[in-house]
Amino acid sequence: MKQKIMLILITVLSIAMLFGCNQSQNKHVQVSDEKSKKEISIVISGPKAPPTIPLLRMMEINALGEHVKIDFKIWNSVEELLAIATGKEYGFLAVPVNTAAKLYNKGIDIKLTNVNTWGVMYLATTDQKCNQWDDLKGKKLYIPFKSAPPDIVTQYLLKEHGLEAGKDIEIIYSTPSEIAQLLKAGEIEYAMNIEPFITASKMGNEKVRVIFNYMDEWKKIKGAEYDIPNAGIIINNKFLKENKQLVELFEEEYKKALTWTLENPKEAGELVEKYLGLNKNLIEKAMPTLGLKYKQSKDAKKDLEEYYKTLLNFKADSIGGKTPDENYYYEKK
Repeated sequence: MKQKIMLILITVLSIAMLFGCNQSQNKHVQVSDEKSKKEISIVISGPKAPPTIPLLRMMEINALGEHVKIDFKIWNSVEELLAIATGKEYGFLAVPVNTAAKLYNKGIDIKLTNVNTWGVMYLATTDQKCNQWDDLKGKKLYIPFKSAPPDIVTQYLLKEHGLEAGKDIEIIYSTPSEIAQLLKAGEIEYAMNIEPFITASKMGNEKVRVIFNYMDEWKKIKGAEYDIPNAGIIINNKFLKENKQLVELFEEEYKKALTWTLENPKEAGELVEKYLGLNKNLIEKAMPTLGLKYKQSKDAKKDLEEYYKTLLNFKADSIGGKTPDENYYYEKK
């Protein structure tokens, strides 16, 4: 069963894996829930990506107090993600929202507590004459990871503008980091990518400009009330039942930490460099386009369902074959 789930998750992890990496880190921080009478040990985990930044702030200030012992882990692969999601020691796990739906639909007993990252997908070019979707006709467009959300959403937007991938536009698949380097070096002209890789390309080549913010394009088609949900936090239902107050506290503190991250980009960049070893200047520069915004999952249901419906129509297995039911959504009681 686990091997099957590992295989089906491979193509859906790219959105959250925004900062390519090969190493994991463990940090132990003493935190607490004042109402707890004994120490609790939990795992908090995420990729090297925007959803993890508020977690770093929470650890730095001991946001949960002194009676909860946190094992902080970075997941870098399908195997690591699955091991944490199905492990006995569990807490809060940051994942792409399509991955969360896939896990849920494959029988993993989880809830999505919040959506904290939105959009972060952009189409950029060095061609000064390219300004409309029709201008892409006959061009080569680079996209990270075949059949992942960036690919699916790109093909959806192309179709909505009368263009067909593989016929009107040649699609070439690569990794976010390679696409960023090629665009920065001027070796390619058209690229769809995710943040902070778009910012990395722009910092290295002044000719690079974003012509389509996918969030804006999504709203034009779906309606102004719809956003593109990207990543969120999931918890195990058993953990939730045993630690309801801790989950509520976590959500409150995560929201505060996300607000702090947006208001203090320089300090947030320093935290990212300290814990994750990433370039603090890049994170500070990219902060306005990292898509960080907190919304409890129940409040984000409308956005999620529209997003899931779109993914389902293009590639059903990208969310596990169906839209999650009501039990998928966390709501503070």
